Amino acid sequence: MLAVAYRHGVRKTHILDAQVCCFPIYSFLILLILVFTLSPGISSAQSDNLGHGSFAFTAAAIPTINRQVQEVGLVLTVTNQKGHFVRNLNESDFNILDNGRAPDHITYFQPQTNLPLRVTLVIDTSDSVTYRFTFEKKAAAAFFRHVLHAPADLGSVVGFNQEVHVAQAPTHNTKELEAALKGLYPGGETAVYDAVVTAARQMDSIPDQQPVRHAIVLITDGEDNRSHAKLDQAVESALRSNTVVYVVSTNSEDMSVGLASEGDDAMKQLAEATGGRLLHADGDGEVAYAFSKIEKELRSQYAIGYKPHSNAPDGLFHRLIVVGPKKLHIFHRLGYFAR
Repeated sequence: MLAVAYRHGVRKTHILDAQVCCFPIYSFLILLILVFTLSPGISSAQSDNLGHGSFAFTAAAIPTINRQVQEVGLVLTVTNQKGHFVRNLNESDFNILDNGRAPDHITYFQPQTNLPLRVTLVIDTSDSVTYRFTFEKKAAAAFFRHVLHAPADLGSVVGFNQEVHVAQAPTHNTKELEAALKGLYPGGETAVYDAVVTAARQMDSIPDQQPVRHAIVLITDGEDNRSHAKLDQAVESALRSNTVVYVVSTNSEDMSVGLASEGDDAMKQLAEATGGRLLHADGDGEVAYAFSKIEKELRSQYAIGYKPHSNAPDGLFHRLIVVGPKKLHIFHRLGYFAR
């Protein structure tokens, strides 16, 4: 998982699929206001400013779980000032703070990680994408062919308009994934946040017994008008399932007003809170380029596992800060829920 602690042997029952706890049980609400700065990269120079912006979401009370947080898995993307990936760092180059405290000890470190990948393509099928939908599906099929390298890598497809449809469950078979994409047709309104929650739950249900990486690639204009879930719930869902969200926005980067701007703002918050990126792709060629950038990033990451100083499954959100060499930008999720 990516946003919530990974446990050896048994992973928690996540929200829609069979792993962790179901999506937050709102019968016993506890209002948890978390203050963060959603900067696209967190470098050693930037880490001290994390508390100066704000992103608040509600975390539900978690029923007592008789398990401990044995291991937290963290995936990092590191770039230099020119935006190029940095691949030559060592474990000693990173300092991790978990709720302000250093980990008890590091359990694994993998540069340019080859950890198994679970990637879900979440594609907007509403009326607003009709004019470019065929190309988006072709680009997505090519992305799966390129990114699912090892037999252990799995891909899945979720389509959404006002409703959310799991078009293809996790599989390594790229032909099945392509067939699922071909079976999607545009029409209807847009429930972006519901789709993210569904995809994150599906990630959590995969019965992995080893560290893996979870990624959602969301193609949308971000203009939600039919979701039951809210932005904060979509963020929380991704964090609980340890999932990085990459958003390929179909809006022009020049759009600075109106619904397009609001949609991009929301998608930027969603991506950056989980350690991902917002990429603009308002032309056919740019969609393919955005997919290639995500593919390259997924193969240029660092994976770190550690035992937290406190092992207690308190159900609370643990804020993460990762500090690295000066002038480098480190992308990572804002934290995880200890369960």
